[in-house]
Amino acid sequence: MSHCIDVMFICNEWGSSKGGLPTFNREFAVNLAKAASDRIKVHCYVCSSSEENRLDAKKQGVNLITARRLPGSNDPLEWLKIPPPELPTPNVVVGHGRKFGSPAYFISERTKCKWIHFVHVFCEDLGKHKLESSSTPDAIADNEEKNRQELELCEAANLVVAVGSRLQRKYGRSLPDIKVEVITPGIFENFLTRATHVQPAAAGAEEFSVFMIGRGSIEDFALKGYDIVGKAVALLGRKFELTFVGSPQDEQRRIEKWFLKKTNIARNQLTIRGYRDNKEMKKMFRQADVIVMPSRTEGFGLVALEAISAGVPVLVSSESGIAKALEKVEGGMTVVVDSDKPEDWAGRIKQLSEQKPKDRHVSAMRLRDKYGEIYSWKKECERFEQMIHGLIQRPHKGIPVNYVLTGLHSVI
Repeated sequence: MSHCIDVMFICNEWGSSKGGLPTFNREFAVNLAKAASDRIKVHCYVCSSSEENRLDAKKQGVNLITARRLPGSNDPLEWLKIPPPELPTPNVVVGHGRKFGSPAYFISERTKCKWIHFVHVFCEDLGKHKLESSSTPDAIADNEEKNRQELELCEAANLVVAVGSRLQRKYGRSLPDIKVEVITPGIFENFLTRATHVQPAAAGAEEFSVFMIGRGSIEDFALKGYDIVGKAVALLGRKFELTFVGSPQDEQRRIEKWFLKKTNIARNQLTIRGYRDNKEMKKMFRQADVIVMPSRTEGFGLVALEAISAGVPVLVSSESGIAKALEKVEGGMTVVVDSDKPEDWAGRIKQLSEQKPKDRHVSAMRLRDKYGEIYSWKKECERFEQMIHGLIQRPHKGIPVNYVLTGLHSVI
């Protein structure tokens, strides 16, 4: 094709304050723009953005477009359902999950462009571990319905792509008549450090700092396995300290009370911090002796990949997409914990604490290098470009009439 293909990603923000999904969206858009700048024009359509966001996106080759408010609607997701005047006829629209799959569907129908749907979680797995709340009296039933909606979006889209091979396998089983493609994220360059000064402490000396990073409500804490590591650190004693980063604004005390009650960790061992932006998070990573991701189930686990990218030691749950990805990485399984028992996590954390800081740092840097050898954004974006070219050759996929009636509601 002689002209550039216009690919429009749909998401809520350019930053990362809303979790892993916008983080993946931004990194993927930036790397696709870098890998195919002369063949693909990358646009990102978001609910809101700042001037700083727009300048940052432009600097990285992405055209950031902000949705306009619809008369009579205060729901930003509804605004995204209208194609932006800046790009009235994209060639391809990319949506993420249920939340952004719906706007992608509407834009695809209005403009007759091709629609690629990314899946980031498997909702039925989440329902097994989520706690009930006033708004969700039955988490299993709620996530069964969310899973049905996600599968309906997959069936309507022109192409389905899973983030990581673990999700690819799960969705492949649920969609036997659809080929589910896979993209595995590469190293996050914005977390790379030129050189890290390692404190010359002896093995086993002073405090050992365990960091756990996440975003979400207390209803998600069991799902994320925060109780597992809280109990593990409590078992290890006062030398071991746990810092949780990701409290909603002014919720630090409430979250502290949850940890104290559920895990019996001592208050002196526990620090609760609010979520930080990427720049602050990068600095915070370097305060950690290890970053842990003990999720009882996790679609992929971008927090762990951010830590790997930063050259920080990690421990990750075997029930995560990144653990599956690490199977192909030399030395990757040494950071995977195949257990949800606090005693086992305590043992792995203690083993790390007995190593010299320099040795831990060397191992972390080696893991980053080996991961990058297997999974690189360049290779993944080249594969994605081939998917796009193959998709554009196909005729537009008609959406069943009952799709809108059973799955999504029109904005007009």
